[in-house]
Formats: sequence, C-alpha cells, structure tokens
Amino acid sequence: MKVIMIRSPMSVLEKDHIGYGWTKVNFSKYENATDVIAKINEEYTNGIGRHSNSIKRFFNLTTGDIVVVPLSKAIAIGIVNGKKSFDQNLAKAKACNLISVNFFRTNNGHILRIPRKSLTQGFESRLKVRKSNTNLTDFKEEITRIIDSIKSNGAYKQETYLLEKISEAEQKFKKDLLDSITSGTTWLSAGGNGLEQLVKELLVIEGYTATIQPKNQSSDISDIDIIASRVDRFSESNLLIQVKHHANISGSHGLKQLMAFNDFEDMEYQKWFITTADMTDSSLDLASQNNIRVMVGSDFIDWVYENISDLSYATKQQLGIIEIPLLLK
Repeated sequence: MKVIMIRSPMSVLEKDHIGYGWTKVNFSKYENATDVIAKINEEYTNGIGRHSNSIKRFFNLTTGDIVVVPLSKAIAIGIVNGKKSFDQNLAKAKACNLISVNFFRTNNGHILRIPRKSLTQGFESRLKVRKSNTNLTDFKEEITRIIDSIKSNGAYKQETYLLEKISEAEQKFKKDLLDSITSGTTWLSAGGNGLEQLVKELLVIEGYTATIQPKNQSSDISDIDIIASRVDRFSESNLLIQVKHHANISGSHGLKQLMAFNDFEDMEYQKWFITTADMTDSSLDLASQNNIRVMVGSDFIDWVYENISDLSYATKQQLGIIEIPLLLK
C-alpha cells in the first residue's frame, strides 16, 4: 500500500477524484508510466525534466492506496479507487489527468477536514513541500491511525464545519483581492509601479535583496523589472523578474522581453514572469520552451496571502486590507 501527498483543486476532490497536469497527454490511454513519460518527452519541447518520479507516483496509484491532499489549515484523506480518466476542461487547474478516490466525508456529505494542528510536527512540515506530489511512507503509521479513528468514531477530533467556513472566507478574500487589483480599485500606485513595489516587498519578506530596475533600460525589446538575489551558506538564488499588472489575459510580449534579456552571462539566474492575469496555453508553452517560470494571477494572490501577516501596514492599506475578527455562523 502506497501513501502519497498530492495537491489537487477542491472542485476535483468534491467529485471524488484527484487531478494532475500534463494536458497534452491523456494518461488513461497508457498501460504504464514509462509510456506516459515517453509521450510527454515527445509532446513537450523541454520533455519530462525532473518530474519523472512525480509522474510515476501518480500514475502507479492503485486500488487501496492512500492519498493525502493539503487544504487550508487541514488535510483530506482518501482511499484510491484506481480508475483513470481525462477531462480537458481541467487543463487550467493543472488537473486534467484524473484518478478516482473515495474521500472520507462528514455525515452531511462534505469532505472531512482533519486539522493540521492535530498532526505531528514532522507530518505537518512535509505538507509544506511545494511539489505536486510526494511520498508519505514515513508517516504511514500516523495516517493509518487517523483513518482507524475516522472509521471507528466517524471523525478525528475534527472541526470540519469551522474549517470549511475558514476556507470559504479565504477563497472569497483571494477572489475579491485579485478582482480589486486587476480592476484598479486598490490604492497601489499606477503605471505598474505599485505592483512592482508589492512584488519587491514579498521578495524581501522571503529573504531576498530586491531592486526595481529603471524603465527604458535598453534600446531593444529586452527588459526586466526586478532583480532579486538571496545567498546563504549553502546556495545562491538570482531572479530576473518581469511584472505585468494586467486583467484577463497577458500576451507574450513580457515573455519576449525576458527572452531577449541576456546581460548577465557570468551569473546563474532564473527568469520569472509574474502577472495578475491568466495566460494562454501557447504563451505557457513559449515560457516553458525558454526556461521562463510563470506566476499567474491566482498563484500571485496565493503568494500575497501566505505572507499577509508580514506585509507592512502601508501596503495593506494600499490593497484595501483590514484585519478584524470575523464571526462565523
């Protein structure tokens, strides 16, 4: 019996499935992970990269295996049914490849949420790994104990109703904040500078030294908005970032600005394109082909939310964020 953590949208969980990306390849058509990987290498310019183990973990799930899905302040646990399917409509959510799972639910049919605070420190820390999925064999005994408690008592010291309401409030907040930013109804300074300042502050919170670059720095199309670096005892990270304050869809122009920028040949760096909008599949493919990492609007808002307690008071004011107790009913 395998035990893995997998990140998957709640809308997919509600239908008793877990989802995975790679929209150009329908996993359910293949008998083994080796053939899936070969097809991915054929369909994607950059091939499988470092994702082979993640794909094998997902594809090789079979009936009776256990999956743990991180939720806001909680986890959901399910037992794999094993049937594979494909839904092209879930491509944007990176969840088009599906496996059926029977999730534990409350008496009224809601996904059962086990509070993270009830987990051991090691298990809770493993949930913070940003991979799409990871092995949880080290915590198999703890997870089995939780499942036994659910089966015996119908719950696991859970606060499902409260956790559901918290999640609903968080999702509404994120949607409203993204809508405010893209529609220009915040108090961020205009012309893209306000968003650049916000990105810089988030980078500083995460330990980077960040500098906003002057406009019109080059006579050609090449351009970056922020240079950021972080050096510790064991590693060095350098980021070249293009930031776009857009609504709806960001085109490929910002990507082409990054593609043309090659001023630091003596330095290893990652190129990032951060936008408050979404991107088309063709633009995402262009980014992947040129080793540019992308953060679209929903991902950006997640980043803001994760660091909201560390944002300055002035920045919170500019975003229209106030912090008051909320009574859930």
